[in-house]
Amino acid sequence: MKRLTLLLAIFVSSISFKAFGQEVWTIGPMLHYNFGGEKRHFSWALEIAYWNIKNVPYSIDGGIEFGKKRIRFYSEVQTGIGVTGIAVGPVLEINKAEHKARLGFQTTLWVNYFIGVDYRYRRIDKTGFNCVGTYAKLPFATKDMKSSKGGGYHDWDD
Repeated sequence: MKRLTLLLAIFVSSISFKAFGQEVWTIGPMLHYNFGGEKRHFSWALEIAYWNIKNVPYSIDGGIEFGKKRIRFYSEVQTGIGVTGIAVGPVLEINKAEHKARLGFQTTLWVNYFIGVDYRYRRIDKTGFNCVGTYAKLPFATKDMKSSKGGGYHDWDD
């Protein structure tokens, strides 16, 4: 139960994270084909990510993924350069058929701008899963990107 509470706290804090630099948020659906473990299957997710684009770009994301027998909550820290990046973070998997919750981790490699593809490796209870997927993300800025403190000029509203 302590692990579940910790993972949920990390997940909630990743969504409510507030920053003071230049920032962009993305949100959108994901579709993955999962293989490894028991059977091959599809899953879909909704993911939101916060990007700080001042200096070295970094991000934290959170998502909820739905499969036929499982629901997964995850959060990842990530970095990237424009069209490619890498992410890693914890996963909480709830198996609806067995009424069990398990912790694991995943790492993701992605290529995109706002429509993209990714490869995700997930490990839960000594079982590795490979996942290939596609997604679309809608970006939106929450602060004025013309700030003189940012050192650069980005006009995300045009």
